[in-house]
Amino acid sequence: MDPLLIDTQPDSVAAWLERLPFTDLPECGRLLSQSLQNLSRVPLDSHLRHKLLKLYLKAVDRYYPLLENEIRQHDSLGTPKVRQLALLSVELFALIFITFKQTLHDRLAKRSLLDREHPKIELMAYTMMAARQLLSISQQCYSPITPDFWYDCHQLHVFASSRGWQDKGLANDDSIQTIYLQILLMGLTPSNRLAPTEQALSRQLIFDLAAKARLIPVEALTQPVHGYLVDQQIDSPPRFLPISASKLGPGCFLLDLEPLRDILEKSHEALQKAQNNRQQGLMIDELQLLSLLVEEWHQPKRRRHPRLKTQTIIEIVAALPGIWFHRNDLNWRLPGIATEEDAPRHRPPPPPCLLAISNQSDNGLLLHGQPRDQSLRAGELLLITPPSQPENAKLGIARWVALRADGREIECGVEFIGGPPRPALVMPSITHPGDSFQFALLLATPAGMPRQLLMTGRPYSQLREFRLHDGEGESLIRVSRLHSQTPLFQIMEYRDSEHF
Repeated sequence: MDPLLIDTQPDSVAAWLERLPFTDLPECGRLLSQSLQNLSRVPLDSHLRHKLLKLYLKAVDRYYPLLENEIRQHDSLGTPKVRQLALLSVELFALIFITFKQTLHDRLAKRSLLDREHPKIELMAYTMMAARQLLSISQQCYSPITPDFWYDCHQLHVFASSRGWQDKGLANDDSIQTIYLQILLMGLTPSNRLAPTEQALSRQLIFDLAAKARLIPVEALTQPVHGYLVDQQIDSPPRFLPISASKLGPGCFLLDLEPLRDILEKSHEALQKAQNNRQQGLMIDELQLLSLLVEEWHQPKRRRHPRLKTQTIIEIVAALPGIWFHRNDLNWRLPGIATEEDAPRHRPPPPPCLLAISNQSDNGLLLHGQPRDQSLRAGELLLITPPSQPENAKLGIARWVALRADGREIECGVEFIGGPPRPALVMPSITHPGDSFQFALLLATPAGMPRQLLMTGRPYSQLREFRLHDGEGESLIRVSRLHSQTPLFQIMEYRDSEHF
């Protein structure tokens, strides 16, 4: 586009931003991206570019919560529309970061006796905040971060520290140092293993606790340690490594997380003491997340099982209703249900998608491909079936998901949890008006082990009684122990009520 045709008048730019179609997020994001790209190509005085960028930030402040809400409502990468919105969102926030970096560079290059330091500090703070927002939206969209992101963040921090700005920031916001620590903590937290609700809680914990982390120069270490290394000369997030001052040069730091781990462990203990049956499901969610963060910030898990490369194709059905339907001979009605009204009524689920296995172990698979309307998300239940071999089906959990850089395919790590399940219907024995049978799965368990029931949501309460219909008859059962859970479902051990 001809630079002369690009609007750089603040009043008319503000009016155009007000008219953006915020109800159409893809179109709104596209228009914002296009306009920012055009703005970055126009030679402008750094003062004017800074002023225009602050106008764009007001529009982004309207767009961002709407985008987060859309991501939460469609928290999977199962459709091309969602994947396209994810790519578009990352592109938009990458442009905001790039444009702020450009403006900061221009402002710093401009030397004058009358030049004040405050606008430069403000620009540095805005640039770091733009980096934090870019990383946040990339993680929420399960998308890879843009190349050179980490190197740019490190070098911004190096420059801010060299000027003594690290403890400065915008009014009512975090300092430049704290924002950098937040970015580092977000980078070492395995967000692609977290459901959106878990991501939101972990981000809040990171924002609240990051200021207590410390960057210790490697040369100050008196002995080798294992910990998170921040190397400000490379494009990398913190890495858990053996750290020795004799083997590392300047610009390397140990990210000391000991104070944060202490706080998390105390919070974990307090939650354990506060548990009661009525709140157990929600508290276990928080306990699981705190345990994950404590472990990840102390010493991240390493792969324990050897993996074999393969190029096999596999059928995938995601989420309990679709799995139930396929395990019930493509029928929503379970044999033996007394009346048609007792059976849940649903439309047929989307057909299974075909994904390629990149590698596999005894415990799981690494998959890639296009999910074709299957709801692939962290913590989701999956039925994995070799084509035309339903007897060899396995039940698994999507432990992590990631969108590939091209936006067309996803990758997914799967952990097996059992063999082919049996469909069942359950209803609490103490019901309320309008209650009906709900889908459930009876898991394949080894002989002598407690029987297990899988249900969506948070139905577990110790010794809660249910009516169970398994296609052969109806019985009363009580759930005795919560075996495991993800944000989407619970696996409970159960016994016949007559045993209690």
